[in-house]
Amino acid sequence: MKAPHKHFSFFRPVRLRRFLTIAVMVLILSLSVGIPLSADVGQQPIQLPDLADVQCSSFVVFDRNTKQIIVSQDPDKEIYPASMTKIMTAILALEYLDTNQIVTVSQTAIDATTPNSSLMGLKVGEEISVSELLYGLLLPSGNDAANVLAEAVVAVIGPVNAPTTLPTQTPTTTAGGSQTGETTAVSQPTLLDLFANVMNQKAAELGLTHTHFMNANGLHDANHYTTASELAKIFDCALGYAEFRTVISSPTHVFKATNLHDFDAWSIAKNTNQLLTDPWILGADTKVAEVVGGKTGTTINAGTGMTLLTIDKNGDELITVVCGIPYEDANHLTSYLATIVNAGAEACFSNDPVVRVTGNVMDNKPENVSEGFFAAVPTSAVTPVLTQTPTPTSSNETTSTATDASGSTSDHSKSADKSGIIGFITSHPLISIALGLFVIIVLFLVFTYVAVNRKRKHRRNGIRRI
Repeated sequence: MKAPHKHFSFFRPVRLRRFLTIAVMVLILSLSVGIPLSADVGQQPIQLPDLADVQCSSFVVFDRNTKQIIVSQDPDKEIYPASMTKIMTAILALEYLDTNQIVTVSQTAIDATTPNSSLMGLKVGEEISVSELLYGLLLPSGNDAANVLAEAVVAVIGPVNAPTTLPTQTPTTTAGGSQTGETTAVSQPTLLDLFANVMNQKAAELGLTHTHFMNANGLHDANHYTTASELAKIFDCALGYAEFRTVISSPTHVFKATNLHDFDAWSIAKNTNQLLTDPWILGADTKVAEVVGGKTGTTINAGTGMTLLTIDKNGDELITVVCGIPYEDANHLTSYLATIVNAGAEACFSNDPVVRVTGNVMDNKPENVSEGFFAAVPTSAVTPVLTQTPTPTSSNETTSTATDASGSTSDHSKSADKSGIIGFITSHPLISIALGLFVIIVLFLVFTYVAVNRKRKHRRNGIRRI
């Protein structure tokens, strides 16, 4: 007897289960393409050195509120400031020049740099604003920017009116390491020579007795020196200019086009201050509430060092200066600085243990954006930043509520991220579409399977079995 022909049916339970298994595997593989793999590659915990293990010539932590030195090591020892010299250059530029003023880069300004100089990247004949030069001076530590600003200042003062009474000295070294020297005549001083004299005159106005400058940029000269304590006073003076604070607190700066650089973003300067971009290094228990900014300085002879402004949790502004970390140990700068900053903040807070600044070093991380940027951005797109507790120092009072970068209070009910299914669909549109199609296919197959089985059942019930 001939065997009955078995009609192929896709909707048999075995075949349907196989299909659904394959479909699920395909869906998982397709989704895995769009989902990044996760691994434990986060920042490893770090250990800061003890204060006694910091290797440097000198350091000082100065409280701007009380005008007292809190922590120090050889604060009056003469050291080479290297590019921390540029703090004084910035002071004089802000004192004599308008930040919107356009100046032209001279050949003498470029020639006064050295092959191994840190540079902004200026060209002879370039026309550029003082504002851009300040960023080039303080972020990438451009020696070319320092020289251009120096010549511009003397041009405003007038070479005839620039001080020439402060002599250039030929240094000798005493047994104690201090530098002295005999006066030598200066013949036909250049604009940069005259600027050095302006710098020394400003140092005298600030009451500095162990500071002498030979140039605007900090290139090594045996007669170019200061001390950690006097460098703190110079930095304190510079902090009186709001523009200076803005520049040193900027992690980066994008330079506008000029007559010789014909496109925007021809250079993007990065701040050499590592604590500005990674303040978490100070640790979870730090008494520092905010890292504002500072200026580094490095040469072979000077070693490396830095000046830094931080705000303690009790609201005091602290200036930290570290000088003379050996050049071969220059990569220790950030960890040594963090140790000294923490020691100063701890001492300051123990003298006045009252929390007046909300948040921590990460909440108060500064941002560098162009003026008016947030005006074109919806309020909900702006990340709230905690501000300081009110201190009535001016008409622009701060508040302890969360405010955005434009100063308006954030509406958390409107700016809160959407959650649940809607939030997932918004964040992962492709995955959501794939899941939707898969669900539709599965439902279609299930309904079809149920319908086919019902028809078969009815047929079987209508056949008389013998």
